[in-house]
Amino acid sequence: MAQQSPFLAKWGGPIGLCLTLFMLSYTIGVVQPIMPPLVTEFNSSVGYVQSALVLMSLVTASFTPTAENLSRRWGRIRAFGIALVLFTLGLILVILSPDMGWFTLGLAGFLALAATVLVSTPVALMDGLYRDEVAKKYALLALTIAGVAGGLVGSITGGVMAFDLNWRWAFALELGLVPIIWVLVRSVVVPTSGGPPSIDWLGGLLSLGGFGFTLVGLSLATELGWWEPKGDPQTRDFWLAPFGISVVPILIAAGLICLGLLVYWDRQRSRQGYPSLLRMGVFTRRVYTLGLGIGTLHTLINVGVQFNLFQFIPAVVGLNPFRTAIAVMPFTLAQLTVLILLAKRRPSMPHRSLLQLGLVVKAVGIAMLFAAISPHLTSWSLLPALVVMGAGTGLFATFITSLTFNDTQENEKAEARGVYRPFQNLGASLGRGILGTLLVGLASVRIVDGIIAELGQSVDAEVRRQAIRSLQVAIQTLRRSDRRAIFASLPDRIQPALDNILQTSAIEAMRDTLLLALVLCLFCLGLSCLLPKTAKKLEAPIE
Repeated sequence: MAQQSPFLAKWGGPIGLCLTLFMLSYTIGVVQPIMPPLVTEFNSSVGYVQSALVLMSLVTASFTPTAENLSRRWGRIRAFGIALVLFTLGLILVILSPDMGWFTLGLAGFLALAATVLVSTPVALMDGLYRDEVAKKYALLALTIAGVAGGLVGSITGGVMAFDLNWRWAFALELGLVPIIWVLVRSVVVPTSGGPPSIDWLGGLLSLGGFGFTLVGLSLATELGWWEPKGDPQTRDFWLAPFGISVVPILIAAGLICLGLLVYWDRQRSRQGYPSLLRMGVFTRRVYTLGLGIGTLHTLINVGVQFNLFQFIPAVVGLNPFRTAIAVMPFTLAQLTVLILLAKRRPSMPHRSLLQLGLVVKAVGIAMLFAAISPHLTSWSLLPALVVMGAGTGLFATFITSLTFNDTQENEKAEARGVYRPFQNLGASLGRGILGTLLVGLASVRIVDGIIAELGQSVDAEVRRQAIRSLQVAIQTLRRSDRRAIFASLPDRIQPALDNILQTSAIEAMRDTLLLALVLCLFCLGLSCLLPKTAKKLEAPIE
């Protein structure tokens, strides 16, 4: 067998582990810009794609403690190899998917289950590669940077391929990374530990069903209606409007029933002295759970604002998806700069105070962005606000991990990080779903009402609602040129005022979502007062 080069012998393992998190973040990041052509091809909706992302994050977060147990039983390299095979199968299923159902199975099924191992193994292996605390800190920081870079590259790549090529190529590129990662990581030597106790598969399925049905129902509520189904129930598939009502309350009720059965099942297991597959693990730590919630809410704000910028800038400034990604890039660059600077030198202030300072800086950045949103908006006018927001995010991310892990044990580190990251993905999905839906909904209402006012005629309420729903779909799925063609078909008397109606509606809707983001940021600031003042140990950030 050929001897491995000195460079690969020393750096091959760390590079492969960084590429693993890069690949996972890329997968999440690439979905955002490819939504319009994906939804159009599958004749689906953005709500369904959001639900697939929510379910993917949920499956990964739910089964990460289990995957950690199985990795210890089988050995991390073996489990890692099995996860790469699952990931490859998931990519193939996504690439070849003929409809949204198969796409969801690939994304929220195979890819999510593979991610349960791939998200925690890099931390565990990197931790074993380095014994020196300083070297270990920089190694874990490299994993964080790889994750951020993966999301950034995914958004740019998806933007290029969404319309110029085909959205499937965005996922096909990842197939080339899988064998490279395996070749680099398979030679990493790690000690094996004893296997975990027996497995409670029923408890795991009840947990997945409980959280899955509930969150998917909530994410589909805007699309399908909270109780009364949107549109004509007779024209919908039975599973979307069973018995003439929306499927949303049925999903939420099924989720709550599963959660109730899970509580009963776990109590019965505990009385009999049996363990469960989906053990609570780090979720029993109060500080960890609090920090996890704050971090997830912060990610919701973070990704929601960025997602809305990707919606808003092309509509108002007229940039294509690639140039929009470049315009928003200063946010990520400022975040990475702060992360790297603070890794070299930590301020002497209490860690909680520094985290709160980051939230204050971020709130200021959101306020600056609110002020910058105007009819004369340019990429340069966005720059100061994005830099300030990115700096605040970097400061927050540097210390939220350390404070969250304050009451976890050393042997729980891989599991804690493995759970934390998919919860951030869940926050990202909810951010796109909540703030993104709010932006499109508010803009659609204002545009339709503005056109009706310009016509000076009364319009039936049902006609107005149908126009708003149709416009929401058009905004989220059609090219800018296709949307302009729709508006060009409106009566001539509206055309002189149309541009002003569109621009004013978009600006007001964007400002409303930024106000909500600001309120949520201040809420995070209030919750942070419950965190410990100082962390026992400074951990590498996760973002």
